[in-house]
Amino acid sequence: MKKTTLGTLAWIAVCGMIGTAYSQHEHGDVEFAYDEGKIVVEFGDEGPVFEGVFPTEGIDLQFTSEPGFASEVEEEMGIGARDQIAYNVLGDLLFWNDGFKPVPTDTRIRIVNRPPSPLVPDTLVEAGTGTQPGSFEPALNRVGAAELDGDFHSDLDFVLEPKDVTADASFFGAYGIMLSLSTDAEGINDSDPFAMVFNFGLEEEHFEQGVEAIANVVPEPRGVPSLLLAVFVGIASARYRTKRARFA
Repeated sequence: MKKTTLGTLAWIAVCGMIGTAYSQHEHGDVEFAYDEGKIVVEFGDEGPVFEGVFPTEGIDLQFTSEPGFASEVEEEMGIGARDQIAYNVLGDLLFWNDGFKPVPTDTRIRIVNRPPSPLVPDTLVEAGTGTQPGSFEPALNRVGAAELDGDFHSDLDFVLEPKDVTADASFFGAYGIMLSLSTDAEGINDSDPFAMVFNFGLEEEHFEQGVEAIANVVPEPRGVPSLLLAVFVGIASARYRTKRARFA
């Protein structure tokens, strides 16, 4: 196993179903570190979910590079020197607008990986694409590699396609992708699942309802297929119970 540096981390509010530590961060990067042979992702008060926004106008129409991915030494994190990180797509694209609904026709999220295509092909997440594991040889769903000191920060590009759909309100909603993280570091297991949820055209309060709904169906590590299927057939999942915890 590669030697890694974790430092002292203050973790709060453990997710009862998944048992992964929360951080104080509500928005921002997907922050992670190694702990006890596993990638551990910091979650915020809303649970295993990270938020982004697809603008509805301007030069960045339907484009964002947030949230990014980080394990920064100055935050008392960091991973192994030159360790590579990839993500695993755990199921189809989710769409919420006053409830889970079918993804609008021909709509998808394109993820531009690092380094961009043709070195690492783009990842397309839409209705029916299913699970898409990451790998390092060949490089698929690659996020990036750590610096020599273990510092890691990488931003991917997310694009909502097709472009120029803002005139049709049926495309407005919360778009969710279920992910986990992997590394090529020896002896380090994948992270627990989490969601990225992107707002396209919803008012903030309305969007936060969608964030909560998607957070509540993030699959358990051993329950990915059944829980995702429950979403698509409209079966409500149990809400998370939370408890206080602290790790060093």
